[in-house]
Amino acid sequence: MQPTDTDTTPRHPVRMAALRTGLSPHTLRAWERRYQVVAPIRSEGGQRLYSDRDVQRLKLLRRLTERGHSIARLAKSSLEELQRTARDHELPEPRGTKPLADGGEAEEFRSAALEAVRKLDGGDLQAVLERAAVTLGVPDFLDQVAGPCLQAIGQGWSEGSLSIGQEHLASAVFRRVLGWILRVYEVKNGAPRLVVATPPRHIHELGAMLAADAAAAEGWDVTYLGADLPIAEILASARQVGANAVALSVVYPKADASLIIDLEQLRRGLDPRIAVLAGGAAAVEDRERLGALGTHVVDSLGEFRLALSRVSQSLS
Repeated sequence: MQPTDTDTTPRHPVRMAALRTGLSPHTLRAWERRYQVVAPIRSEGGQRLYSDRDVQRLKLLRRLTERGHSIARLAKSSLEELQRTARDHELPEPRGTKPLADGGEAEEFRSAALEAVRKLDGGDLQAVLERAAVTLGVPDFLDQVAGPCLQAIGQGWSEGSLSIGQEHLASAVFRRVLGWILRVYEVKNGAPRLVVATPPRHIHELGAMLAADAAAAEGWDVTYLGADLPIAEILASARQVGANAVALSVVYPKADASLIIDLEQLRRGLDPRIAVLAGGAAAVEDRERLGALGTHVVDSLGEFRLALSRVSQSLS
């Protein structure tokens, strides 16, 4: 079920709230301090988290102040009063003020993104993806736009309906956007720590980047190492940052005889309390043997989030 814009669950860090509302972080802080326009929840680490209702309220305040209204006068107005004022002045409703209808908006973003890939238009593809992330929020963007698009692009490349050039352009743009999302999230003090990588010989890293972004959106402190990492480097990084979990994306090659040896080395080198999670087509295909090594194989980002939640709960 999609969250509505009246949802009061705190979910958006300040930089994402700024992106979704069109306000600078400086303006957000000034309006909160001087006029108490919203009251974001503070996480245990002191990070300000905004709800969808906060975001909707801030969108309306920005649009009304741009039309000459005084922020001091509007500050104490309820969301419903702000909506009435906007209607009285015939301001169009900001995007994202209604729940998505059966994923319709996500489908529009997917179609626009794939069309940009076919046109080899990297600028348009990046704009579509960034707009989708801001409009839908990061979890829904990953689940409903980024993941399905990457699957469609991979399938198109394997079937020959997309060229190598189109696939490479798409990969480069997705890499930029997913990296941008990872940088948006502020790390709170005391957050559980996750190391994300792909193991040796596995060069397809976009699945790992999806996992890194999903974990960051769940409040994890993510150390993203990239693709084709020697096991010794993954182990050293996990020890250095004090990781609570290690996540590996294992997509291709599917029949990788050395993968089991690598994961045995990883499991032996880690504290037994550190979870090892693996996702991707190759991991799913070899689920039984990976599971026997103590690796938790996940089929989707939803399962990955659930596994991270269980790790978090075990730490408390």
